[in-house]
Amino acid sequence: MAGFVYYIASDKIGNQDPELGKTLMHNFMVKLLAAKEKPTHILFVERGVQLLLADSSAFEALKDLEEEGIVLLACQTCLDYYGIRDKIEVGEVSNMPTIIEKMQAAAKVISL
Repeated sequence: MAGFVYYIASDKIGNQDPELGKTLMHNFMVKLLAAKEKPTHILFVERGVQLLLADSSAFEALKDLEEEGIVLLACQTCLDYYGIRDKIEVGEVSNMPTIIEKMQAAAKVISL
């Protein structure tokens, strides 16, 4: 089994205050850069795919994480739903079977 993966289904953390949630997601990604242990993959579905856009506050941190070798996979169906498949500037377009495969291969899946 591989290490662990993050499964991100939103562009923010929590569901109370949207602006605070976006700030928390940004801070999470920035702090993940400095973390001792990092995931093998970060899987983006639903509104989480919005984080892969250049205007996302988490974009620079995600770009750095990808440069460190963390694989960022974005749900193709979700990208198409939001009309942003050709607009993401970090990560790879993926599909649900691959996302399922990565979750099943991981020792642990952490959902945000």
